[in-house]
Amino acid sequence: MTQPSDQTPDNTQTLTLMVGVGAAVLAFFMPAVVFKGAGNAVHDLSIIEKLPVMTGIAFLALAAAVATRFMEQYRRWAEHATVAAIVLIMLPALWGFISAIDAWSGTRAMILQIAGTRSVIINPGAAYVPLIASAVLLTISLRRRKDTAQPAAA
Repeated sequence: MTQPSDQTPDNTQTLTLMVGVGAAVLAFFMPAVVFKGAGNAVHDLSIIEKLPVMTGIAFLALAAAVATRFMEQYRRWAEHATVAAIVLIMLPALWGFISAIDAWSGTRAMILQIAGTRSVIINPGAAYVPLIASAVLLTISLRRRKDTAQPAAA
């Protein structure tokens, strides 16, 4: 039996989407950048602390992806919303880490101020594990939706 792209998604699609959204939200609040300060004090910054506006845009994209699953009038844009959500959850994470290691960025200056030293070693934090899991789960949800929307081969 085939499922048109604007028909109600099955439970597997919804479950993978919701777990993926939950993992993305968790990742935005976990430490994304870890660094040592004066006296070997360990500090961290989350993605939402580094880039609040981009995080807000990513949350809107995740909300749009969820809305396409539950609001019938938006189901035709499910593929577009899910792809946008995947891109927009990865963009602040990558941008934030690059700006943390870039010597001329405002994020780097903030890290040096927090650390209280002139040089600091920056390491990626644990936020990237659920973030990658989120992108994979959203991709699985999208792939499942596209597979069930295709007519069965005769």
